[in-house]
Amino acid sequence: MKEVKLNQTYYKVLITIKALNDLHYYPLNEGIYKILVGVVDEDTKPFVDLDCFGTLISFTSKKVCRLTMMLYRYGYIGRIFDTQTKKLYFSLTDKGIEATEAFLKNHKKPFARRNKNVTPTIVKID
Repeated sequence: MKEVKLNQTYYKVLITIKALNDLHYYPLNEGIYKILVGVVDEDTKPFVDLDCFGTLISFTSKKVCRLTMMLYRYGYIGRIFDTQTKKLYFSLTDKGIEATEAFLKNHKKPFARRNKNVTPTIVKID
């Protein structure tokens, strides 16, 4: 199988999954998407301090899904079954852990967080 060269975006996904797995959390695509684009809700509140939180604000859910599926196909991430929800969640494989640790060893600089410029569409002005 041909080996894929990972760019920084793939590593952001891997680092997000690794951080969650280290805390014994396992995400679905939607969870990875929410963390990477910086959505703050009940699911993501505990993870706003992660290095990758809000670093890919222009990405769509579909794009994040493509990234995770590519990483899955090349063996960087695997799936773990939860008996309570009856769903498969993402976890890093040994290959994914090695790649993530090698990346983090060579890249000490934290990722740049992007701030969403949210402008209200309707305002009341007195």
